Amino acid sequence: MPIPEPNTPWLPAPWDFAYKSFAENDAWYTGDTAALAKMYGREGATRSTHVRHGQQMHGGLVGAASRMFWGRPVPANENRARLHVPAPADLAALASNLVFAEPPEVRLESPGETKLRRDGKAQTRLDLIANGDEAHATFNQMGELKSALGAVALVTRWDTEVADHVWLEPSAADVIIPTFRMGRLVECTMWSEYVKGSVYYRHLEHHVVGAIEHALFAGSENNLGRRVPLAEIPETETYAALVDADSRILTGIDRLTAVYNKNMPTAAWRKKGVLASTGRSDFAQLHSLFDWLDETFSSWMRDLRLGAGKILVPEAALDVGLIGQGASFDSGREVFAGLNMPGKPGEMAFDKVQFDIRVEEHEKTAFGIYREILRKAGFSQSAWGDYAGERQQTATEVDAKDKASERTRDKKILQERVAISRAASVALEIDGLVFPGKGGGRYDQPSVIFPDVSQEDPEKLARTLTLLETASAISLEQKVRRANPDWDDDKIDPEVKAIRAERGLSPDPATFDGTDPAAESGEIELDVSR
Repeated sequence: MPIPEPNTPWLPAPWDFAYKSFAENDAWYTGDTAALAKMYGREGATRSTHVRHGQQMHGGLVGAASRMFWGRPVPANENRARLHVPAPADLAALASNLVFAEPPEVRLESPGETKLRRDGKAQTRLDLIANGDEAHATFNQMGELKSALGAVALVTRWDTEVADHVWLEPSAADVIIPTFRMGRLVECTMWSEYVKGSVYYRHLEHHVVGAIEHALFAGSENNLGRRVPLAEIPETETYAALVDADSRILTGIDRLTAVYNKNMPTAAWRKKGVLASTGRSDFAQLHSLFDWLDETFSSWMRDLRLGAGKILVPEAALDVGLIGQGASFDSGREVFAGLNMPGKPGEMAFDKVQFDIRVEEHEKTAFGIYREILRKAGFSQSAWGDYAGERQQTATEVDAKDKASERTRDKKILQERVAISRAASVALEIDGLVFPGKGGGRYDQPSVIFPDVSQEDPEKLARTLTLLETASAISLEQKVRRANPDWDDDKIDPEVKAIRAERGLSPDPATFDGTDPAAESGEIELDVSR
């Protein structure tokens, strides 16, 4: 989508439809209960379709939304407890941790190539852009945004006054408008909104091959308005000095500086034209379960509040105040005077009301909802703790449960590997133009290598290696590689030699050529006195 014409509706179709879904997912992700109540309660509706139990209700789709826990109207003068459980945010964090807890390595070296390129200036520059702590933090942020909103645009950024290298920045699906051709990104518009009084300023950043166009509009909530100079507000004043006469920044490369990175292929929008190329949120088909989880915990907290003991006291136990102040009860008083009335003489009845707190019922219901959320999202039940009950499970059963998360991780990595590789390649090329002579430039597409297993349990790994060794199914070198997946040959070879020297092991028959390198180098001493 190119820069829109002034005074056109905002958002443009069909993205106005998509952004309603983005807003719903964002409200659950951020825990914005006011937005949820407004969204599902349809605040501002001018007309109801029917009245039920004295409450004005809506029929059809609006009525269905109002039947959500967060969409039900609260009767006047009722203090109804509503609690939001941050399960959606936890789900997004889980998805990101599963993929990026152990970050990937981005290499220029490809299979069959030597290590010279990887050890050169270009790889050093790529490490600064895509393999440092800053990049790893960016990838974690990207993972959460993708999980919640379905997609991000991974954008190449640079500013010689801010950093001495190019960096990558994720923009979530609810602030980008992509343009696809045959399912591939060909243009992308990022936008930011600044509300100043009654004026809505929108900064549009349009990425095309070879250029980035910046435009600022002043309008209303639903209208883009007129185009104004970039220097009109402080937030965009910096760009006014960077753009040319056409309000563009030329990138100098024949590629886009934005890469579209979807979470999973969409299912609900596969028949909706351009929206079919967007991504699917991990929250898809889970909104009702999130809502039921909030209602379950709210009911639990209601039981706690109502479970506080109440006492019923006779009127004789009350202290009558002045006119208009009513009566009160002194809980510290020890002596009360009874009334001369029929009944048992001298007896003053105090009664108590104590409601049950249904802990077990609420806990089982909540755990059941948690299991369904994890199952639908493609994660193992053990991801948030064991909700399967008290039955002792075998190691095989535990491994089978954990497989769901690993399969989902493998599918997500397919999207991540392509997007990170393209974005890193573009960033390295831009870096060579903006910071010449430091190693950046146009090279072959980098390889993105993810660890085989994210955060593999050390105890489980040790048991696996022991069983393989007992079965004579693994060599010492392979054991070292499995225990240290981030090591290269330069670290693995000395470690293997050191272990052999400490244990006095003979060389591996499969690779033995008649000489012992460790003995020849003096690393071990052979006992020849016998």
